[in-house]
Amino acid sequence: MEREVGFMEMGLFEKIIDEISGFSEPVRKKEIELFHFGESLLHPRIHEMAGYASGKGLNVTLSVNAPELTPQLLDRLASSGPCRIIISFDGYDAESYRKIRGSAADYEKGTANLKYAAGLLKKKGLAGTKISLRVIRLNANNPRIDEVREYWEALGLPVEVREFFPWTEKELASLGIVQKYPPFMPCPFPWQYLVVQWDGTVVPCCRDYNGVNQMGNVRGSSLKEIWNSPVYADFRAQHRTGEYGSNGLCRGCMEIFYTEG
Repeated sequence: MEREVGFMEMGLFEKIIDEISGFSEPVRKKEIELFHFGESLLHPRIHEMAGYASGKGLNVTLSVNAPELTPQLLDRLASSGPCRIIISFDGYDAESYRKIRGSAADYEKGTANLKYAAGLLKKKGLAGTKISLRVIRLNANNPRIDEVREYWEALGLPVEVREFFPWTEKELASLGIVQKYPPFMPCPFPWQYLVVQWDGTVVPCCRDYNGVNQMGNVRGSSLKEIWNSPVYADFRAQHRTGEYGSNGLCRGCMEIFYTEG
């Protein structure tokens, strides 16, 4: 990732959430995911943000790394209102965890935090907050995934095994089995959801981590205006026709996920 990093301002966050809370019920029921290529728990006001969105009746979801979800943060999030917390934890021991997540990955700390979360679930001390453990299926951990699932589910944590996808990076495709789209199917993302990055930039896909295909910015426009804009319409047309023009990001991604008919 090469784009500038930062924390979303609370005022901008509230502007986005206020607009979403005024949408129709089918839209409001969709997940509002408070993450995109960053660790949400590093934001000093994340519990306030989750609480604000939850207070508007929205379906708030966080996806976090196990070592960062300390007991103090989990208690704070649980007390700020119901939400869904997905905890990523792909290793089955310290060596495999570092191999998958990097040399700084702290397996022991992650394990301790997960056990605390499991204990809260058993005590029903999460005030409506739902927690699950997510494991990405990779070649490196696939032989031990059933063992990992059984271990954590025995402690009371629901476990979700998610199939691997290599974002837009072809060199990552060898790390696991890539699920392909059906023949001639366009990418569904342009019609399903959008991403607002920390500075307000709107991109149409979570895989666009560098903000290559910018649809607009919520600092100066509403989400509805951006969603219905000519820029977005042109982007969707690329996917309907398969004519990506200068949009190398989507072309390269579809070369990974597209199944020739």
